[in-house]
Amino acid sequence: MQWYFLEVQLAILSEQAQKLIAIQRRRYIDSMPAKRQVIMQCMSQVTAAIDNGEPELCDLLFQQVHRLAGSAGSYGFETLGQAASAVDAYLIAHAPEPTKLPELGSLLQTLVDEIDKVVFKNDA
Repeated sequence: MQWYFLEVQLAILSEQAQKLIAIQRRRYIDSMPAKRQVIMQCMSQVTAAIDNGEPELCDLLFQQVHRLAGSAGSYGFETLGQAASAVDAYLIAHAPEPTKLPELGSLLQTLVDEIDKVVFKNDA
């Protein structure tokens, strides 16, 4: 009889944990449009700086991408995490000067596309 109560308690805990995880995942999804906007603004800054002959990376871009690379998989968005990791690796390899803007632009576009998929696929 004691075993039965333990199973019931575990089932209740599991159900509560699943609800909490779903809430956190929803918050993560809801944060994507703001993250997308930061990435797009930073990319515009990088492009303008390169056009002015002053190639410089936006620190905020690196921070945002690095965080996405680390967190996306935890919320079940492996493809988003892979896209962010690709940008992250590029930024690390080319800091402080993004010497190949078309490559960076392509990587960032892939990342933005993945963000859009997360947002639109999970729109409630």
